[in-house]
Amino acid sequence: MKALSLNLTFFNNKLRYRYLVGVTLFGLLLGILFKNLWLNHPLNIFILFIIPYVFYFSVSFIIFHIIRLQKYRLWFVLMPGVVLIVMLYPIVKWYYYSFLTVHGVVFYFPWTDGDAQKLFIKIVRGLAFVLLFLSLDTVLWQKREKIMKIDELQLAVKDIADHALLSGHFLFKLYQFAAKKKIVFDLKVLDFFQYVINKIAAHNPRVGLIEEWEYLKQLMDMCTHRTIEIKGEELVPGHIWNRSVPALSLMTWIENAVSYSPIGKTIPIVIEWIREKDTTIFMVRNRIASENKNKGTGKGLELVNRLFEPLKEDRVNLAYRIEEEKYFVVELKFMN
Repeated sequence: MKALSLNLTFFNNKLRYRYLVGVTLFGLLLGILFKNLWLNHPLNIFILFIIPYVFYFSVSFIIFHIIRLQKYRLWFVLMPGVVLIVMLYPIVKWYYYSFLTVHGVVFYFPWTDGDAQKLFIKIVRGLAFVLLFLSLDTVLWQKREKIMKIDELQLAVKDIADHALLSGHFLFKLYQFAAKKKIVFDLKVLDFFQYVINKIAAHNPRVGLIEEWEYLKQLMDMCTHRTIEIKGEELVPGHIWNRSVPALSLMTWIENAVSYSPIGKTIPIVIEWIREKDTTIFMVRNRIASENKNKGTGKGLELVNRLFEPLKEDRVNLAYRIEEEKYFVVELKFMN
């Protein structure tokens, strides 16, 4: 019973859209088959005529997909199909030859003994048509889901590959800082390097914003050859800290700002949190050294930009810009 409950939940949530699309297409097909009816009579007459067809389609749709979700063999559909034919025969006969005629709507001549076989054949043909429609629907949707899963897998692999490239790039930059004696080694620095190495080994493209922020501040403490200012940290709402970002992304922006800003501690690199209506903005602003103005933004920013592309669906937007032809600005927006 538990498995049945799970499958029916899946049916209710995932197949509702398929049913709406299917019944709409089925209605259009009926409109083509019986075009003379809706062309020569009011629309409500056509609707009254196709009600048994739509009901037939709906019941068949439910039975077909329950059997499919329960992973029974599809030939098992024939058994409830036969039952459906037997049950529908008296209902369809009553609807067209008794119920509608009493209300002044007549589609057929009065019932005669020879009409029984004709009606039975129509019902069997209707079942065959509906089963063919549902089979085609299943094949097309399975193909669509396969394509979607392949796209999702390709995106996941791309994220992991970009993250690996970013991790390697970031680690190499840290090594360059260390080689130029721009980082003073102590236990905290070694812990920071171990964190970066662990992220590379874990192949985890995303981390919580709070985790990235804490290690970002460690990186700032390590960069003793630059002045880095933090503004507005207290403005960040608690739920924003739980948002996800690509691992090492914020730290790459600081590494880029340090690499491309003027040497010395005179001109600070500014990290600022800004709170606007329904939006929290993380901004990094650094002066561009004159010798770096024509060098581009660096490989690291290109990799970070690629990693943030999938996060647009999570209402996270990233933008880079140049201000006053001398400041480089990174702006990351988290929208509620």
